[in-house]
Amino acid sequence: MVVRNLLVRPFTKETETLLKYTMKRVVIRPVILTAAFLGLALSALSAWAQLKPELDAKIPFYHPLTQVKGRLAISGSESMKPLLSAWIDELKRRHTGIKVSLTGTGSQTGLTDLLEHRTEVAAMSRRMTSSEIAEFVKEYGYEPAEVPVAIDALAIFVQQNNPVTGLSLEELDSVFCVERRRGLNYPVNSWGLLGLTDEWFDAPIRPYGRNGKSGTSYFFREEVCKGGTFVSHMVSGHGPASVVMDVVKDPHGIGFSGIGYQTSLVRAVPIATVKGGRYVEPSFQSVMDGSYPLRRSLYLYVARAPKKELDPVISELIRFVLSTQGQQNAVDHGYFPLPLAEITRVLAKWSPPVKSAAIEDQPKLRD
Repeated sequence: MVVRNLLVRPFTKETETLLKYTMKRVVIRPVILTAAFLGLALSALSAWAQLKPELDAKIPFYHPLTQVKGRLAISGSESMKPLLSAWIDELKRRHTGIKVSLTGTGSQTGLTDLLEHRTEVAAMSRRMTSSEIAEFVKEYGYEPAEVPVAIDALAIFVQQNNPVTGLSLEELDSVFCVERRRGLNYPVNSWGLLGLTDEWFDAPIRPYGRNGKSGTSYFFREEVCKGGTFVSHMVSGHGPASVVMDVVKDPHGIGFSGIGYQTSLVRAVPIATVKGGRYVEPSFQSVMDGSYPLRRSLYLYVARAPKKELDPVISELIRFVLSTQGQQNAVDHGYFPLPLAEITRVLAKWSPPVKSAAIEDQPKLRD
């Protein structure tokens, strides 16, 4: 379903290239947009709309309590950049005096910028480690404020015609990782070793993944490789969509990226926590109940000194991100919303006392 990608991700240069390549593979010759073709496209849109998770009706609606002004720098995750851009645009529409700079070259870069005082907010598609928190405390004298903002599923992609029915974490470890710390005593370098037969039996497995600065790369190495290193022949993509593009081009390829980057030419392989266990597809239900093993949260980390007055721009950004409108943005970008209990817990730390009536009337449905 090519049209689905239009809804999941906005047009960055990378996703536009991926979409163009996908369309070349799907449309063999120029076509005229007939009523039948438009009907098919609308059906595809409707099908994806039905797959999107519904927000909890109790998630608070965002009201700007007062107009705020100021500048803010955000640096970090490349995967999160389109979503962050959407949040920033929506916030600036409500607060015209806000100016925000956004740099998205990797979670590690965001953390480095935060430690070196080049940004106020680090966007990370993984959690900070205890050693990174200790380094932050050494620099600032207090711990960073951790703000979960959405939930993501890391998907394992293959081409649509690849017959593999599922993979275990042990098998993924032996495909992607040098040390094989999950216990398989042999490298998995051909599809026959994963149970495929006929013309697939001797076909080589060609792995694709993310570069070392990305939170996606770190998360995969921690959760799948158990802190190990990637095999030398893995091709490292510079962005989440480039991994999918590599798999689209390679019939024997396998790659990891966020579930929201799926197109009609690849599919997400169901994953089992242990070899011989139940394969679980990445879905809203499996991600939210924790049965899908490659679930992760996305975070904003803020240098917020204890007992210091809240920065009004950062406070409004977090209030918007954790609102109905902000969480709907996350869903529209292919992520999953946070549970209401977690939103309530975080908002209690960032919502200033109510000083004036809301200046934005709540619409009947959504903003």
